[in-house]
Amino acid sequence: MFDYHFLGLAVDGQIALLFTAAAAKAPRRRASRAPARLAGGLAAVLLATAIALAMYVIWLELPGLRTEGEVVTIRVDGYDPGREPTYYPVIEFASASGALVRFEDFGGSSPRYRVGDRVMVRYRGDDASPFAIVERDRGSNLLLPLLPLCGALWFGWPFIRRMPQRLRAGTSGGAAPQAARGAVRPQRRMMNV
Repeated sequence: MFDYHFLGLAVDGQIALLFTAAAAKAPRRRASRAPARLAGGLAAVLLATAIALAMYVIWLELPGLRTEGEVVTIRVDGYDPGREPTYYPVIEFASASGALVRFEDFGGSSPRYRVGDRVMVRYRGDDASPFAIVERDRGSNLLLPLLPLCGALWFGWPFIRRMPQRLRAGTSGGAAPQAARGAVRPQRRMMNV
């Protein structure tokens, strides 16, 4: 209970309840911004991931060398009872310099290849081991960044939607006009007594 006796006055009990209710609601108002900031941060991380994946795939697709490789083994990960296993094909190929290179492709919940399958590999010159991908249909590797990009749009949509209001507020030096479409109109605060 709020100690209102320090004022030196005999204050009515309803006014004391009013102060108590206002003080109790204040921390909740400040805490409500935390999920929005978390969603914005997650959207930024997902967007950065999508950009990094897109740059990686483009870096391999455009100037990459092409050769035929062979699936030498399939690594299975995740034998937990409540989890489906993930299958990672391990592919071996000979680079342009004649060196044998082995790398692990992206995994999936069902094996795409069998041991001994021949696949086309795209890699970057002699520095092939960490930078190689299995060539799929033309441009299908560019779909890799699509999932994190969709996640970034999902979590970042509230920020994208309010960008024009924030830009107008920044240029005018004041708050954004409330008549803007989709703007949240302020409601009169009511105190529950």
